[in-house]
Amino acid sequence: MDEVSISIAAAPGRVWRLVSDVTGMGRFSPECTGGRWVGPASGPAVGARFRGSNRRGLIFWTTDCTVVECEEEKVFAFEVAQSKVRWGYRIEPEGAGVVLTEWREHFGRPNLLIRAVDASGLVGFRRERLMVEGMRATLARIREAAERG
Repeated sequence: MDEVSISIAAAPGRVWRLVSDVTGMGRFSPECTGGRWVGPASGPAVGARFRGSNRRGLIFWTTDCTVVECEEEKVFAFEVAQSKVRWGYRIEPEGAGVVLTEWREHFGRPNLLIRAVDASGLVGFRRERLMVEGMRATLARIREAAERG
């Protein structure tokens, strides 16, 4: 499992609203360009599904995701069907603000297409390292937005 944490001088609710808004994640992530709720879902809830949009260089792809943990002001996590990766955000109080942790872990074997694309280097070599670097960049941008209010 990979984890990256950052201290943020903002209320837990403010931070939670930013990380659980899949439609706006493209403002923060160097790879995810956003998402949209699908089916009856219109916001974060356990079981809600969304389609994520991603881009690395000239390569663009979508993912099918399901929310697996959702507790306001505390945690938001989802599973990506194609890559078999569970992504999450944990919010913990710290003084007048919070510590925000982004984590990811594999829970199964990715589908054949994902394995082939990863092996090709089309979305970057040393993909695992790129993911951790992306998590750091995402958290820094979330902190900027949360602290601006």
